[in-house]
Amino acid sequence: MNADECIILALFRQYKIGPDEMLFFNTGTCKLAAAPFRNAMQSLMNRGMVIKERPKEAYSLTRQGYDLSLNVPEPIPTRRKSHIA
Repeated sequence: MNADECIILALFRQYKIGPDEMLFFNTGTCKLAAAPFRNAMQSLMNRGMVIKERPKEAYSLTRQGYDLSLNVPEPIPTRRKSHIA
């Protein structure tokens, strides 16, 4: 599995998406450019990990994809700058 595929699976894990639950991806905020996102998502679909759903940009995990998502490193939370006066 390549790094881009790991990022996608980590996002499913971050949002606590289980098998057969949908996640809508906004390619502008998913940490991947459009082409790498499409390539990684297509690879995951070809391997039976992810299913493209009817609503645009919606995907769901298969049981196999969910199990694999539990084994990718957890996403690092982004830190917001503190505005202390």
